Amino acid sequence: MPRRIDLITGTLLALTLVACGGGSGPVQDRVSEANVRARIQGWVKAWNAHNADSLAPFYTRKDYLTVVWPTGARTQGWTQESQLQRSFLPTVTMTNLAAQAPDVVLMRKDLALVTFPFTLDLSAGGSRQIGPGEGTMLWQNEGGAWRIVAAHLTYTRAVEAQVTQQRR
Repeated sequence: MPRRIDLITGTLLALTLVACGGGSGPVQDRVSEANVRARIQGWVKAWNAHNADSLAPFYTRKDYLTVVWPTGARTQGWTQESQLQRSFLPTVTMTNLAAQAPDVVLMRKDLALVTFPFTLDLSAGGSRQIGPGEGTMLWQNEGGAWRIVAAHLTYTRAVEAQVTQQRR
């Protein structure tokens, strides 16, 4: 499993470097950073509502969209991600995702790298997962709206991430 995580992390890093076009360094723009933070809060709120229609506006519709979830599920492109959300979210009975103090770095004026620790308490499909994790996301400004182009969410301490069967 560590090899798979290294591959995914390496892919995200390569995507970041390619997307940044080898620029001279991060851009300083507090307004854009605040806008990205607001979009992250909106995404978390939409996730906690566990509604695919609420989440859709936060993702690019491009084929290069890449998302890796804490379960290890990986999607490539909006079609796959949308299908995963539409099949998984109806099984969710309770979720509480809390992204803590996202760090936003504008790699260029329309591309933001966001990292954040999170906690996730999720009940779905008859089981419950609880655990801390780390998130890495790339957000791109598409016509004035910041959208996710890559995301990698993973539990940091699998020992603490508990999966228990719920009683019916």
